[in-house]
Amino acid sequence: MKRKQILIVAPYVTFPDEPGANRFVAIARVLSKKYDVTLVTSGFCHILKSHRGERASLDGINVILLDEPGYKVNVGFGRLKSHHKFSKNFQRFMLKNTCKYDLVYSAYPLIKTNYILGKLKEKLGFKLIMDIQDIWPESIFGPIPLLSNYFGKLILSPITNYANYTYAHADALVAVSETYMNRADVNHLDNQYKEVVYIGADNLYFNSKTNKSDQKKMIATYIGTMAGSYDLETIVRASTLCHDQVEIQFIGTGPHEERLKKLNSELGGYVKFNGIMPYDHAMEKLKYSDIAINPIHLTAQQSITNKLSDYFCSGLPILSCQENLEVQKLLAVGGGMHYKSGNPDDLAQKLILLAKDRAELNRMSAINKKIAQDCFLREKSYMKIMDLVDRLIEENNQL
Repeated sequence: MKRKQILIVAPYVTFPDEPGANRFVAIARVLSKKYDVTLVTSGFCHILKSHRGERASLDGINVILLDEPGYKVNVGFGRLKSHHKFSKNFQRFMLKNTCKYDLVYSAYPLIKTNYILGKLKEKLGFKLIMDIQDIWPESIFGPIPLLSNYFGKLILSPITNYANYTYAHADALVAVSETYMNRADVNHLDNQYKEVVYIGADNLYFNSKTNKSDQKKMIATYIGTMAGSYDLETIVRASTLCHDQVEIQFIGTGPHEERLKKLNSELGGYVKFNGIMPYDHAMEKLKYSDIAINPIHLTAQQSITNKLSDYFCSGLPILSCQENLEVQKLLAVGGGMHYKSGNPDDLAQKLILLAKDRAELNRMSAINKKIAQDCFLREKSYMKIMDLVDRLIEENNQL
């Protein structure tokens, strides 16, 4: 029997030889066990800010790279222009492509690519699943206080309405958190067409050594982007208050990196900047930490992020200032501790408190390891995506 055709649309894919462990490469691998899968993504790597060479396939998955000019910074007109070009090329690809897809599995964002798919799905006869990775425009403007109040929301209402119209075209939704699912579910879909599946990881990076009492200092790590949603300045300032007991390190890069390095140097240089590195190397470094820091600004809209997934999959206790209720509920199981956002004194006090109590760190770590095994390991959690795809393709066959 001829295998069904699935198209995965994911502009922000990172491949195995690039930093990060991308969700959509993992989904493509899962679905390719049963279906013929084509992955459409950008010829521009958004993390490295560089253009890619040609890639014909990935583990038997057909890969198509669409052109876009690229950009140097994450927030600016250059990025908007680049995404606009990618979207135009994507629309051209969909209209000229001769392969009949039974189902399209699309990453959101971008809004525009999902809007195009929504407009074409009846004409081309495919079912559409949107995988909500982030909520645009809310997450873009959340860190900007001026746009987080009533008048800001009023100004952004045309974009919000555009997003709502786009969400409404989905036959089914997958989301990386309940928070994002609730935002995207404008049609109030039946539960059988909705799945919350955390970003997760292919492997668990647990450190088998539970007693680290021989270490002189507790190691606290932040991993991820150095950008507007993340309050890394508070961590740098806290480092001056707890450096005798705690060694703090950053893994990653971003538009705020140089400013943070300058501040760190002015305050004594107590934070170590490791830069960006391949995902497996970053996770190996992360797992030998004692605790992870989750520093999200109060106005940011993020929920269960990539970094939280990595923290859980490393089995680390998590010190967090995030106010999102879904995150707080997950950490309240016992593997997390809250500190006040924007308050270096409170963060330093919590770090010192935990540095003095290795038994508590081990207890918190055990809880997060259990959560990781139950909720974040992809070989288990991504089967929900396969089941959803199976149901929709079966429905499409009956039309």
